[in-house]
Order: sequence, then structure tokens, then C-alpha cells
Amino acid sequence: MKLQKDQQLFFGCKIDSKMRESLAQARPGDRKYFESDSDEFLRICTFEQEKWIGKVLKVGINVGEIEDIHRNVASILRRISPNIRASASSVKVFHVVPDDSPVSGEDTPAPEPEHGGPYIDY
Repeated sequence: MKLQKDQQLFFGCKIDSKMRESLAQARPGDRKYFESDSDEFLRICTFEQEKWIGKVLKVGINVGEIEDIHRNVASILRRISPNIRASASSVKVFHVVPDDSPVSGEDTPAPEPEHGGPYIDY
């Protein structure tokens, strides 16, 4: 295994029907919290047919920052969707693939397994 220090992580929640309705009814002033391209706010990302809302961050964050990120995501979600509760278990972490990159398993062959155990590749 190799670490990829140039990729991004996504901390967010799956958009269900209640949240989708709440986002559609968001006030114009609150739409910036999820329609902006700013790293300061949330983004909507997709996986197959699912939509997720959350924060995209550079990798290499400190472990202590994870709780702050969760609170920030939940706080913004409460502001734009006051009747939706984002619990700690609803926030998931995923690796972000740029839109122009092939998704693993689609157009690229699976990587060969490496032998010798995990290591950090500098």
C-alpha cells in the first residue's frame, strides 16, 4: 500500500428524501452554504445514484481536527435544514476522485498486489 498525500477526503452525509426537500426549500441566503465552490462550505458529491453533502478537505489533517470537522458539517446542515439531525454515525469519510479521473474498476485494471507489507512511500 502507498499513501497518497495529494488527494482529498470527503466528510459528509447521504442526502435522503427529507434532506433533499429541505435543500430545495433553503432560503436564498443559505444556498451559499452548499452551492458555493468554496472550501469553507459544503459540497454535493455523487456516487453512482447517491448524492452526499459534506466538506472536501486535503488529506493529512490532524486526528484532533476530525471532531471539529464533524461539528462544522453538522452545524452547517442544521443551519440549512433545521429539522434534519446529522448524528455522528451519519457522517462518513470517503476519498474524493476528480470528475475527469476513471473510477477504480471501470476503465483501469486493478493494481497488482504489493508484497512485503504496508509502508510509506516518500
